[in-house]
Amino acid sequence: MDEIKVWRVENAKSKVAYVLMSDGVAFSFTPEEGFVFTAPDFYVERLILRLKTCYGVFHPVINEI
Repeated sequence: MDEIKVWRVENAKSKVAYVLMSDGVAFSFTPEEGFVFTAPDFYVERLILRLKTCYGVFHPVINEI
């Protein structure tokens, strides 16, 4: 079973928010931490692939906190 981790979105925030809402994944935004959500590694890998192929994000940057 994959461990749930905390991730920070660095770019393409509106497109990432749209996909997360479509998938039912909770996320938050604070000025200190920025745009943050929790998910396992495999979800983030698929999310990055979807952003590139379906939403035209050239280089999505999503880092583990």
